Amino acid sequence: MISRFLSGLLLFFIFLHPGKIFAQHNLLLNGGFEDINTCTEYNAECGVEAWFYLLEVKAQMQTNETNIDLLGFNSLAVDYKWQGFEGLSPVIGTILPCRLQKDSTYIFRGIFSATLNALLIMKPGVALGEKFYVPQRPFSTQMQPAEITSIKQIPKTNFFRFEYSFTATGKEKYLTFGTFISKDTTKKMKLTRTPIITLTMDDFELRSVNSNEVVCNYYEANKKKIYGYNFRHREMDNNLFTKGELPIDLAKIDSNYLTNFETPKKTIKPDTLKLSDVLFDFNKADLKPEGIKMLEFFFYPVELNQTIDSIYIEGHTDSIGSDEKNFKLSFDRSKSVQSWLTLNHILSPEQIQIHSFGRTRPVADNKNAKGRALNRRVEVIIFRQTEQ
Repeated sequence: MISRFLSGLLLFFIFLHPGKIFAQHNLLLNGGFEDINTCTEYNAECGVEAWFYLLEVKAQMQTNETNIDLLGFNSLAVDYKWQGFEGLSPVIGTILPCRLQKDSTYIFRGIFSATLNALLIMKPGVALGEKFYVPQRPFSTQMQPAEITSIKQIPKTNFFRFEYSFTATGKEKYLTFGTFISKDTTKKMKLTRTPIITLTMDDFELRSVNSNEVVCNYYEANKKKIYGYNFRHREMDNNLFTKGELPIDLAKIDSNYLTNFETPKKTIKPDTLKLSDVLFDFNKADLKPEGIKMLEFFFYPVELNQTIDSIYIEGHTDSIGSDEKNFKLSFDRSKSVQSWLTLNHILSPEQIQIHSFGRTRPVADNKNAKGRALNRRVEVIIFRQTEQ
């Protein structure tokens, strides 16, 4: 058996520019590694909340000097030694706050960058089961680690996005992320020293392919308990290596511990009313009588507007004139429509938003009169309430 294959594991937290915020149905806790854990041993920041790892760990906050917008404020960087083991070497793992639905399909995805010896080949991997995956330990024998083969480089960066699809057994409690590393047999050179692998990870997600599947009733309670585990170093390593789990007593495993399904909602498609340039005074924002008649035809009688939730008004111009003039004209025309709607009690002012785009969003060619006429417009987008 390999000797605690991740000895010398080192984690860093790197300051990065704010990036993507996870949607509400990400079934992983702290997938962006934004929440920092303060460990009990030193009463200092020494890990990320909800994510766990083996052996001696050192963590610190470092300023990141790269400018990659897709990463959040923190990313997780890991250094570890490769000692020749070609199976899945676990890097980090997490506890799922909700059990998954048996036979449902889920997608695990994230981004990473890697630095390793040119003589090595690396692929990311994952293991899911009732335990944290540790190679050649009795509790891991029934687990089947998988290589993640869907990997695409993110343009103009040294990061890759991975994606892994699987069908749940309903018994998944731990998700372990790691690497498969092997020697490149096409190269005859020998490794002269123990290679060190460096990974930087971020934007981890676990989602159901069913868009109506949401977290379980015990999600917040379990999150609080998992975040409350503040032990790192020897305490954490001993439990993961010897038992494959941490002494975290989650809520009772019953139907409330399973993910839920929201009732699908039928959304009415928004309407768009287009007011052309001829419905306004030439080069001005005032509505002509014809423009007012069109609004009256669309919005009267007022009782029919009870299903309207909000309205978004966009103002557009052709390419003739300065940007400043075009933005002002498109804004003033949008404002005129907003004023008519509020004065006639169609909606309250806070339910109506306006935005002037000037000439930045043409729908036709500005090189001819017909195209320019089409580009001079105000679009009134009506969002209606949803129905069960």
